[in-house]
Amino acid sequence: MVRRLKIAIVYDPLYPYVNGGAERRYHEIGRRLVGDHDITYLTWQWWEGPARVEQDGMTLHGVGRPPSLYGTDGKRTVREALAFAVRIGWVLGRGGFDVVECSATPYLPLYAAWAATRLTRTPLVTTWHEFWGDHWLEYLPDRPIVARVARSLEAWARPLADAVVAVSGFTLRRMGRAPSERNRVVPNGVASVPEPRVERLVDVGYVGRLIDEKRVDLLIDAVRALRDAGRSVRCVIAGDGPARDDLIRHAAALGVDDLVELPGRLGDGTRDALLAGTRIFAMPSLREGFGMSVLEAQAAGAVPVVVRGPHTAATELVTDGVDGRICEPTAADLAAAIGELLDDDALRGRLSIVARRSAQRYDWDGIAATMADVYGSVARSRRAIVEPRAA
Repeated sequence: MVRRLKIAIVYDPLYPYVNGGAERRYHEIGRRLVGDHDITYLTWQWWEGPARVEQDGMTLHGVGRPPSLYGTDGKRTVREALAFAVRIGWVLGRGGFDVVECSATPYLPLYAAWAATRLTRTPLVTTWHEFWGDHWLEYLPDRPIVARVARSLEAWARPLADAVVAVSGFTLRRMGRAPSERNRVVPNGVASVPEPRVERLVDVGYVGRLIDEKRVDLLIDAVRALRDAGRSVRCVIAGDGPARDDLIRHAAALGVDDLVELPGRLGDGTRDALLAGTRIFAMPSLREGFGMSVLEAQAAGAVPVVVRGPHTAATELVTDGVDGRICEPTAADLAAAIGELLDDDALRGRLSIVARRSAQRYDWDGIAATMADVYGSVARSRRAIVEPRAA
């Protein structure tokens, strides 16, 4: 018989108020475990009403009204991470949980969770959605001291857990870890999506956050290159973020605002319908710890085109020429890959069929079961250490 555990999931954003890959991961896993375990989600209070509410069987515990996650430069702020760290530290310090699961990023809440769980002798699981290393120096070139501090905090945070979970082998390798009982790879998954439409009205689409690292400007440049080559394509870029206004202006400056639509953030049903009606899904991002939207596109039968680079795991989801295409991170190469697929219906059809099969390997039910095994394992290990001392 499985022992019922009291599990705390700690992360400052919350789905569906913030619609990123990590938020959806915790939402999908948490709601699948509530039948066998008690799940409390510690986060900012994104909702109206009392600080503690029930949603999808989980207890949402808000630790305060959410400040802005991003600064005017479009980057996550230290102030928000510090405020969240202080608040969740107080909650976790009171104990009452059998296992705490904390996102590794941002790092300050992880340090607070580690300190609190050491005081309460509670096992801690961390999930690493990505690992930057020296990329911090590229990300903050105008703030080298801050970049070095962030790089150090990230490196020092690696051992701060009883079990470490990475969402991809790429991320685990970047952490300098090999798979083991303590270091596990548990990927993200994909929920069911509508069957692909017979008539796909969108030539190329993108769904995700609109931040500089996603390099969505490359997709707009590729649309311009295709138009200059005599091919007008319908491109839909769905999502929101600090880069959205700049992207709108960029499309206008290139004279392709009639070909590029930026409808903003879409609800789940509308997003799924968009993917089901899209021929090609473009992922020009140079930084992906996993690439969940690529997986969702494959499940909908949209053929993904992803760019390769040293900081993206999205290429691990695609076998070039089998269930998608991989290209260089340039507008010219992206345009060439998109143009090839649009010109060859037979090739695109074959890749679409295999892409849907590839996505079926990533089932949320199986992933949630794996995470339940991780939680149960650390809980048993901690009891084996603590209970003899108490005797």
